[in-house]
Amino acid sequence: MSTTPESRAAKITIHIDKQPYKIKPGLTPVTKLRQLPEPPVPAGRDIWLDIDDAQDEILDNEGSIDLADGMRFFTEIDGITIRIDRVEYEVFQRKMTGAELRALPSPDVAADRDLWRDVPDKRDVKVQDEDIVRLKDGMRFFTAPGRINPGARP
Repeated sequence: MSTTPESRAAKITIHIDKQPYKIKPGLTPVTKLRQLPEPPVPAGRDIWLDIDDAQDEILDNEGSIDLADGMRFFTEIDGITIRIDRVEYEVFQRKMTGAELRALPSPDVAADRDLWRDVPDKRDVKVQDEDIVRLKDGMRFFTAPGRINPGARP
């Protein structure tokens, strides 16, 4: 019995919902990723590529992905409740940009207002449009005028 170079290929470790899986590197159909967990990821759930310091990417179920060691994936997450100006919003992303957060209220947060993350017992943090915010359930944000002109009359 002969061994082909493909059968000797080293396996890499990827994670799906925090569980490690050994798999061959390279172009892999998303349908194959769905089969790794026990039970497999149901057809009605999405698989996401977790990208550090950038927006996570939803995988096309009909597509393929070039796997590399250490890649992390997760299936749909439960909703996360955040507040902006005391109004609750349920979001389904772990990370959002400042611009995406500003678009949650209807109408959007006005351009002349700044968005701030309320940090308990510390100085609050101004959120720029391009900032990526890692969201946690219960996070609070508020808006404030972008420019305050002391002594100005309305």
